[in-house]
Amino acid sequence: MNLKQNIIIALLAFGLCGARAAEPKWFAAPAMDQAPNLDLGLDDPAWAQALKIPFAQLENGPGDTTKYPTESYWLYANGSLFVAFQCVNPDSPKLWVTPNQMRDQSIYTQECVELFLGDFDGGFYYQLVFDAAGNIFDSSTKAGTGWNGDWKCQVTTQPGYWTAVIEIPAPILATLWTPGSFLTLDVTRHGFNPDGSGEEVATISPPGVHSPEDRVFLGSINPALLGENLTQAMKEFKKDFAKAPFTKEATEKLASLDAFATECGKAGDVTLERYRELHSRYVQSGRELAELKRDIVLDVIFGNGG
Repeated sequence: MNLKQNIIIALLAFGLCGARAAEPKWFAAPAMDQAPNLDLGLDDPAWAQALKIPFAQLENGPGDTTKYPTESYWLYANGSLFVAFQCVNPDSPKLWVTPNQMRDQSIYTQECVELFLGDFDGGFYYQLVFDAAGNIFDSSTKAGTGWNGDWKCQVTTQPGYWTAVIEIPAPILATLWTPGSFLTLDVTRHGFNPDGSGEEVATISPPGVHSPEDRVFLGSINPALLGENLTQAMKEFKKDFAKAPFTKEATEKLASLDAFATECGKAGDVTLERYRELHSRYVQSGRELAELKRDIVLDVIFGNGG
């Protein structure tokens, strides 16, 4: 394949990348020395130090008028992500749920919480669902419901609300997440009247239901992976276009991108705000690299680069 073919294919690939419709929610689950005891539910003292996030977005509008308020609590301990949910339902304990179901039944049509972990764009994610009776459903894009993950869930029901505490252990996280970077997810609450009518679907951010775009850091926040990814993209760029004619401006731009990749690699742990600044520059760097490819394409097609 010649240079012209390479760059046209690359340009098409970059041109097909779509922008996200809404800004995802970014947050950081604090690292704790002591993991919570799932059997204690939200009564475990560890949850007092967790990050608290209310569900604020209904599927079809703001969640401040919801009949079923939901609060979530996030922390990271012993290599596992722990999340607790307090799910208000005025009809509890009379809920739209069938107890004692076998694993992987269609419990997402009942009073439940549903998580997607991973990346729809990347093509790999897990789906974890648990209902108010403690039934669970899990699947992965590779194995479907044949994947039975080693995650834990403890549910209790009280008058007016129900709670759930889950643990997602290190082996599952390791397939999706690099320490210092973020885990991409979506979490959804399905609330019902006792007869199954009046479903209300709420989530924690505007990207919406079944769209894992929210980003949670587990413990440390470190932009090193941004630098590694950009460095790799630069290497591939230089390999693919080794024979391409570079202007002085393009050479300076490549040097600037190299310097930014080095900055990310040496930054160490940073605040969430600083990471978002660097991530914004990282995204812009990808656009700038795509623009360089475009300019080379135009030069090859209409100039003397072929």
